Amino acid sequence: MKRIFYYTTTALVLSCGVIQAQTCVPTPTCNSLGYTSSTACDGGLKCPFGEAWNCDLNKITEITNKITEIEKKIEQQQQQEKCIIGSILYEDKTCSLTVIAGKTPIGIVVYIDSTGGQAMALKSLGNFNWGDRISTLPDFGNNAGENYTSCENSKKIIEAGDKSKYPAAWAAHEYKTEGTSAGDWCLPAAGIFTSYYNNQDIINLGFAKVGGIKFIESTQAWSSTPGNTYYRAY
Repeated sequence: MKRIFYYTTTALVLSCGVIQAQTCVPTPTCNSLGYTSSTACDGGLKCPFGEAWNCDLNKITEITNKITEIEKKIEQQQQQEKCIIGSILYEDKTCSLTVIAGKTPIGIVVYIDSTGGQAMALKSLGNFNWGDRISTLPDFGNNAGENYTSCENSKKIIEAGDKSKYPAAWAAHEYKTEGTSAGDWCLPAAGIFTSYYNNQDIINLGFAKVGGIKFIESTQAWSSTPGNTYYRAY
């Protein structure tokens, strides 16, 4: 992506990991499924949820079908709750493609790789300056849009000076939501904006579901990735 976002809005991301929410499908008891024997029996069927057996051969097929249906429901729900791009990230660090009553949304997943992912906050912090050049933060040049190390970059900025010197990074560093603390959030790397741009339809749908503030064509936002002579996000 060769479009440049720059110099006002402070966006934030949170490392969210590739996780699954705990399933809401209740695990049935062995007794409720007909596994009433406490000892094994010839030709019987062992309960997959505990140490019990069913010795009524006439009901084994019926019970097997019940278990298969339960396992399908659990698998479907786990797929729904897996963190993918466009998922809503909640305060308990679980994900869902749908709004879950009683949970607090804190971000939308905008990037996923084999080691985890990153979610963008539901709002901007406002207008802040980036700050001075930092010798420990490499200039990624034309490859800035391929950098995804948001919090690693932000840590170097924070270590380089206080909030008066690097206000944008510090504003992100001090941000917190329900379920997160100051220091959990950071300035997005430029590659996060690349991922947002390449997946904007599904990500913007996620923002719309929870009333978040999505990026529009004219949005300008700092990244934590220096590119060429600018500290701006591709």
